[in-house]
Amino acid sequence: MRLKKIRLAGFKSFVDPTNIPFPDDMTAVVGPNGCGKSNVIDAVRWVLGESSAKNLRGDAMTDVIFNGSSARKPVSQCSVELVFDNSSGRIQGEFANYVELSVKRLVTREAQSTYFLNGTKCRRRDVTDLFLGTGLGPRSYAIIEQGMISRLIESKPQELRIFIEEAAGISKYKERRRDTENRIRHTKENLERLDDVRSELGQQIEKLQRQASAAKKYKELKAKERLLKGQLSAIRWLKHSQHIEELENAIALQQNDIEAFVAKQRGDEKGITEFRDQQQDLKQQVDSLQQDNFLVGTEITKLEQNRLHAKQRATQIESELSDIQSNIDESLHFEQEESDKLAQLSTQLQRLEPEAEAFAAQLEDAQDRLQASQEQLRAHEALWREHDQDFQQTKQQAQRCHSQIQATMNMQMRTQQRIGELQTEQNELEHDLLAQQIESLQHQVAQSKGRHKHADERVEQIETQLKQSQEQEKDFQEQLFELNGQILSLNAQKSALQSLQQESQSNQNLTESLEALNIPFEAMWKQLEVESGWERAVETVVNEWQEAIWPQGEVRINDLPLDCAGKLLIQNRLSTQKIENTLSSKIHNHAFPHWLSDILIAQDVDSALQILDNLQPHQSIVTQCGKRFGIDWVDFGDNDAPEGLIERAARISALDKQIESLKEQQKSPLELKISQCASSSEQLQGRLNTATSDFKQAEQALTQQQNQLNLLEMQHQQTLIRQTRISEELSRQQQLLEDEKIQSEQLAEQVQQLELQLEDMSGKQVELESGKSQLLDSEQHCRHQLEHLTSQSHQLALTIQEIKSQHSGGLEAHKRTRQMLETLQKRQIQLQQESSVISQPFEEQQQQLETLLARRLEIEQQQQMLSDQLAEVDSKLASAEKGQHGIIEKIQQMRAELESKKLECEGYRVRANSTLEQLEEINESLKTILEGLPEETDEKQWQQSLERTQASVSRLGAVNLAAVEEYEIQAKRKHHLDEQNDDLVSALETLESAIRKIDKETRTRFKTTYDKVNADLKELFPKVFGGGAAYLELTGEDLLETGVTIMARPPGKKNSTIHLLSGGEKALTALSLVFAIFRLNPAPFCLLDEVDAPLDDANVGRFCKLVSEMSKSVQFIYITHNKIAMEMAKHLTGVTMAEPGVSRMVAVDVEEAVAIAQA
Repeated sequence: MRLKKIRLAGFKSFVDPTNIPFPDDMTAVVGPNGCGKSNVIDAVRWVLGESSAKNLRGDAMTDVIFNGSSARKPVSQCSVELVFDNSSGRIQGEFANYVELSVKRLVTREAQSTYFLNGTKCRRRDVTDLFLGTGLGPRSYAIIEQGMISRLIESKPQELRIFIEEAAGISKYKERRRDTENRIRHTKENLERLDDVRSELGQQIEKLQRQASAAKKYKELKAKERLLKGQLSAIRWLKHSQHIEELENAIALQQNDIEAFVAKQRGDEKGITEFRDQQQDLKQQVDSLQQDNFLVGTEITKLEQNRLHAKQRATQIESELSDIQSNIDESLHFEQEESDKLAQLSTQLQRLEPEAEAFAAQLEDAQDRLQASQEQLRAHEALWREHDQDFQQTKQQAQRCHSQIQATMNMQMRTQQRIGELQTEQNELEHDLLAQQIESLQHQVAQSKGRHKHADERVEQIETQLKQSQEQEKDFQEQLFELNGQILSLNAQKSALQSLQQESQSNQNLTESLEALNIPFEAMWKQLEVESGWERAVETVVNEWQEAIWPQGEVRINDLPLDCAGKLLIQNRLSTQKIENTLSSKIHNHAFPHWLSDILIAQDVDSALQILDNLQPHQSIVTQCGKRFGIDWVDFGDNDAPEGLIERAARISALDKQIESLKEQQKSPLELKISQCASSSEQLQGRLNTATSDFKQAEQALTQQQNQLNLLEMQHQQTLIRQTRISEELSRQQQLLEDEKIQSEQLAEQVQQLELQLEDMSGKQVELESGKSQLLDSEQHCRHQLEHLTSQSHQLALTIQEIKSQHSGGLEAHKRTRQMLETLQKRQIQLQQESSVISQPFEEQQQQLETLLARRLEIEQQQQMLSDQLAEVDSKLASAEKGQHGIIEKIQQMRAELESKKLECEGYRVRANSTLEQLEEINESLKTILEGLPEETDEKQWQQSLERTQASVSRLGAVNLAAVEEYEIQAKRKHHLDEQNDDLVSALETLESAIRKIDKETRTRFKTTYDKVNADLKELFPKVFGGGAAYLELTGEDLLETGVTIMARPPGKKNSTIHLLSGGEKALTALSLVFAIFRLNPAPFCLLDEVDAPLDDANVGRFCKLVSEMSKSVQFIYITHNKIAMEMAKHLTGVTMAEPGVSRMVAVDVEEAVAIAQA
């Protein structure tokens, strides 16, 4: 499988549609910095499902869309398509038959991302699943970009493990395991919820069972209560009816007496009416005079109030004029004071302003002197700083020389110490003992591998047996589950039919009589044995006789009570002779009712019509489907009628036989087989646990021994290399010691010269500091003078400002005083005018008042005369009304008595109607109850019986009447939930088995891959470095979770951690690991982004040689600036940016170019 080409449009700087072909095994992408080379790597990573904008060097996923340049506008979407050559069939599954495979991703500005496989829209997961196990992915080892080298080599153990997993092809197993674990978690959650529901439902069913029993007893008591209430209501109705009749007679007599008194009262009403008319006329005259008197009084009051108001207003005006004159005088005095004060302030301002101008001139002169002094001081300080800087530099140079002398001496001591250490280490190195230990450990590893393989085969064998046993048990359980479902379905049908049969039972009175005589009996529908298929015909004929009592012994009619009800067959009078072609021939009983012999039978209607003409008057015909024909009548029956008692009895019998057959022939053997399989599975599981434990111990022992062997081999190799290195380093250290002695002597001479220079510079520095002190004193004196003048000038300016503020406030106060004075004078004029208007003469008002007083006296005399006449008429009317009042009181008293009797009668009538309503509420008829009521009844006795019944109902408490139906519903639901629980438990076992299988496969593949990659790393690392050693190491014992670390020691180094390596060493180590993985599971292609940047030419040469060797099995596409790496490529792809912000591609076939150049 090869990457054939990349199509880009609108992706980052590739705004125009661009095709980048990769025709050869080694393609180099070259170009200047910033031209968009790394965008090719980002495009491949993006299409393979990268979802992190940070890993694509952006802040948001829409940052991959071209965002415009100085000459181009932004585009609305971008797309990248990878075209693969799948002629080798590396991609499996539904795409295995495709020679060419394309993967495309498109994103819009709305951040809507779409994937396509061969032009068909798909999900991101479909793309990632497609490449699982191939080594390709957004963050796989096949794509190594800038900065990834250091991240790879410094990655955490769990992160490095991911590369090993991808190489092992177990990433797809991890996805399946993750999905399976999610399903297990969901299944367990469902089981927990289901257990809670089942537990709660079980409690509800127990509670409903108790409630159903209480509901039955409640219904019985309520029926008795309803009967007692009906009888008690009837007793009360009879009592109320008797009281109503007595009261109606008394009401009729009372009405006759009231009518006689009413006739007398109407005769006296005429005289009273005449007196009332006279009284009304006199009252109207008195009211008219009263109104005139009120009007005159109102006019008098109005005149008196006007005179009083005028006097009060004149007094107010005189007082207000006095206050205004006083305010005017005060305002004139205040105005004069303000004018004098303003004149004084103007004089002070004229005196202070010239002084302020003089101070300003002095202040300016002081500032000039201070500025000149400061300039002299700055010039001298610059000269002093320059000399001080030279002095300090010379001093620091001398100190550095002293430090270098001390450092050189320390280096000499360390070099001598290092020479001693190397000589000691050279004497202590021994490699013969390591070789013996390695040979012994290799023998132990070979034995452990044999034990490990044997344990693995044993675990696999037991797992296969266990799986077969579990699958067999599951098959049996499924068969048993289906069988139980059939039996439950048949039992449900049987229970439903039996319930219908029980509901149809009657003839209770007759059955009780037969039980009292100790005579066994059955209903006729139970006793009749009918030929199969003729049940409907027999039911049609028997009809209401189906529930008739069929005694099993002789019954004498005289022994039965006369009041018993129902139908009874006489056993000793039944017919025993069966007649062919009659209904009796379809009865298998020895005895049967004789009238069945009069019923002819026919298979269908046509057959019945053929024999209809030969019927006798007492005969009839019945068809197998239940249609009857007589000489002059036809009964077609009800086609939609439900099954009858006989048909249901036949079905119940058939269901009993079917259920018994299923239990005996199938259920018991299945239960035995399931028990045997369960016992076998339990034994196999115990053996599997033991075998698994042995396998883990063998695996752990093998891993430990291999790690020890790797360590010993590395130590042995390092010992040989170290011996050579020590000899070389001893020579270097001795030469270094001689060089350090020479350097120490040179530094001593330099220090002596610097100390002489420091003595000369110290004297000149003292002279400069003395001059600086004199200039500082002069500058300080000028500064004090300037501060003194500034303070005085500021104080004078504040005084002038305060005087100006007081002058401005005085002008404002003078203006307000003038305005207030004008307002007071205007108000004074207004009040004087009002006073002149009010002081007019009072004579005219006095004359009007006297006239009105005379008119009021005349009206009061007329009122007195009319009042006397009215008193006389009132006396006569009162006497007449007194006699009338006695008669009315008598009538009212009699009417009150009548109403009382009517109310009492109505009360009894209401109570009687209430008793009737109570009977209607309980659906009882008064007539029916009265007929069954004894002649002698006691209301108190009935009430006590009712109260006892109600107390029994009350003791039952709250009763759920729907408990019976609800109990059946919840029981069915409980059964359904139990079935669901069994299904979930079975599914959980299946999922756990799948997890174990995945774990086993993962461990095996991971361990094999780890060993191979580790071996290849040990081989490649010395090639890349020209020596040294590297190996992988597991961080834990569990192969499913353990991390992977890399240990590397370049030639001549004994570093304790990988982080101490240089950038180039890290790059070579990471490439060694990646190429080791590629040896085991080569990805279709490998993308390298400037991984050779930190390498020197020698290492680049070794890197190129290794890449060239591996290009036989892997397609390499790499970005580089190195000429050696460019020379290695068979095809060059150039990326340019002639137009700012827009990348374009230029491709060159190197072999073709060489051929052209040579020609």
